[in-house]
Amino acid sequence: RMEEGKMMIPSEGEKPKAIEIIYFPVRARQENIRMMLEYAKMDYTYTYTGGAEYREDRKSMRFPFGSLPILEITTQAGKRVTLAQSGAITRYLAKFCGLYPSDPYECGICDSVFEHGQDMASVNPIVNIYKGEAFEAKKEAFFSKFEFRLKCLLPFLGDGPFFNSRKTPLYCDFMVYHVLDNARTIKPECLKDYPRVLGFLKAFEALPGVSEYLQARPKAIDVGTKPMLDPTPKPGDRIQRTF
Repeated sequence: RMEEGKMMIPSEGEKPKAIEIIYFPVRARQENIRMMLEYAKMDYTYTYTGGAEYREDRKSMRFPFGSLPILEITTQAGKRVTLAQSGAITRYLAKFCGLYPSDPYECGICDSVFEHGQDMASVNPIVNIYKGEAFEAKKEAFFSKFEFRLKCLLPFLGDGPFFNSRKTPLYCDFMVYHVLDNARTIKPECLKDYPRVLGFLKAFEALPGVSEYLQARPKAIDVGTKPMLDPTPKPGDRIQRTF
C-alpha cells in the first residue's frame, strides 16, 4: 500500500503478522500461491473480487500495477504493505513456507523452472475465460507448443519426484503442477506419454496440505462453454485459513 507517495517496507526477514490475497474467482495465477500456503500451514485470508468492486479498487490504485493478484501484508508493527505480480508474491512467500532454496545454484534452477511454468500460464484464460470458437483456437495454439515445453522440463526433473531430483518440493514445483493440471483439464490425455511427469503429479498431489486443498477447492466446470467455478464465489467473499 502506498502511503504519502512512499512504499512502506517491513523489516528485513520479518515474518508478516497477517496476509491477504486478492484475486478473481478463477483457477489461475493465485493457485500455486494458495497451495504453498496450505502445504506450509501458514495462516492467510483469501478475498475474491470482480465487477464494480474490482473496477473501483483499480481506479483508486489499490493494485500497484493495475493487475491481480495482490498480497496485502500486515507487518508485526501493524504497517500495511501491498505486493503485486504473482512471481514476486510467490518468491516472497516461499521464503516463509520453507520452499525457497538457500543454495544460489539451486535457487537459479528453481527459478528457471518456475519461469518456464510462467511461460505456460497462457493455459489459464483457456480454462477460465474463452468460449466456443475462441476457446478451440486458443486451445489449439497452446497445445501446438505443449509437447516441446513439456520435453524442456524433463532434464530439470531429474530422478524426481520433484524438480532437481529433490524428495521435497520447492516453489517451482507448485507453479509447474498448476499449469500442467490446467492443461489436462482441457485435454485429459495430454500427459499420457510422459510417465515421469505423471509421477511428479502423483507425488505432488500426495503432499500434506496440498492433498486436502485439491479435494476441497471449487471445481472448474463448463470449460469452453460457460467456464466458472462450482460452487461459484461472489466478489467480496472471503476465506480465512487458520492452522
